[in-house]
Amino acid sequence: MFNYSGMKWLTTTLLLAAVISISSACGVSTSTNGQAAKPIDPEQVERIAFLNQIADDMYKQTMDGQVTEARNKLMQMSDQIPKIHFEGITSVEGLNALTETITQAKRVYNAAAYSPEEGQVAVAKIRLATDALTHKNQPMWLQYYKVLQNDTNNLNEDVKANKQKEALANFGKLSQHIAIIHPSLLISRDAASVEKLDSLLAFIRTNLNSQPMSTQQLESGLDHLNHVLDDLFLRNKDAIAFVPITDPRQPIIWSLGIGLIIVSVLSFVGWRMYQSGRHIVPIKHTRESENR
Repeated sequence: MFNYSGMKWLTTTLLLAAVISISSACGVSTSTNGQAAKPIDPEQVERIAFLNQIADDMYKQTMDGQVTEARNKLMQMSDQIPKIHFEGITSVEGLNALTETITQAKRVYNAAAYSPEEGQVAVAKIRLATDALTHKNQPMWLQYYKVLQNDTNNLNEDVKANKQKEALANFGKLSQHIAIIHPSLLISRDAASVEKLDSLLAFIRTNLNSQPMSTQQLESGLDHLNHVLDDLFLRNKDAIAFVPITDPRQPIIWSLGIGLIIVSVLSFVGWRMYQSGRHIVPIKHTRESENR
C-alpha cells in the first residue's frame, strides 16, 4: 500500500536540503571556527571584487615590467580601502595586515631605485591578500602548503645531520615564504593561530643560532611547526565543499592556475633574494603595528 505520509516527509526533507544547498552556494559562508558568518553586504562584496581585480592588474603589470602603471594601480587600491566596510569579511588584524602590506608596497614602488625583485614580492603579497578576501574558503595561498612542507623537510634533515650553516640557509627560505603569505594568513585565519606560528619561528631561529645548535629543541619545535601549519592550511580537518564568496563567473580552475603561477614566481624570487644576500624576510606582527 502506498505510504502517502512517508512520501510527504521525504519530499519535505529533500526540498529543505535543496534550499540549504542553494543558500550555501549563494554566499552563506562559515568562519574558520565552524560558526556561521554574518551575511555580507552585496555592495561590499562588489567593492572587494573590484579591489581584487585592481590587484590582479597590478600583478600582471609588475611581472611585465610596467612599473609606472603598476604604481598607479597601487595608488588606486589605496584609495579604495577606506570605501570598503570589512566587517564580516576579515578581522581587525586582517584589515591591518592588508593596509600594512599596501603601505610597504608603496615604499618599494616609490623608492629612488626600484628593485624588480622586491616589487614582485610586494605585489605577490597584495595579490594573495586580496584573493584571500574574495575567496574566503579557497584562497590561492593554500597552494603554498607543499612549498612550506618542502622547506620544513629540508630544515629538519639539516637539523638531524647537525648541519648548522645549511639549516640557517633553509630557515631563511622558509621565513621568506611564510612572510609572503603572512598577510593572507591574518586575513583568512584568527590572529591567535598566526601568533602561534610567529612564536614558533622565533623559537626555531633562536635555537638555530645557539652555539652549539640545540638539536633536540629544534626537532621538537619543527614537529610543533608542522602541526601548526597543518591547522592553518586545514590539513587536520575533514574536506568540505569550498565556494567563493564573490564573482561566481570566475572559474575555480582559473584561480588555481593563477595561484600556481604565483607560487612558481615566488619560489624563483625567493631564491634570487637568497642568492643576493637577503636571507630572511622579516615577519612583522600586525598586532604590534595596529592602534592588516
